[in-house]
Amino acid sequence: MEDRARAIGDASDAMTDNELETAIAALHARERELLVAGDSDVAFDLMGTKFVLLSTLEGRRR
Repeated sequence: MEDRARAIGDASDAMTDNELETAIAALHARERELLVAGDSDVAFDLMGTKFVLLSTLEGRRR
């Protein structure tokens, strides 16, 4: 899991702000679809990825 988190962090660092915003929106939409479908485990995984992207974007804006 640590390698996956590091890879997501590295990928988010390489993204532009626009790419981050687009990816966050797409992950959010998919997360909602999964929650409605009752697949909360996968939705929770996406939430973690979305959090990394949001943190990266927020860090740039400070």
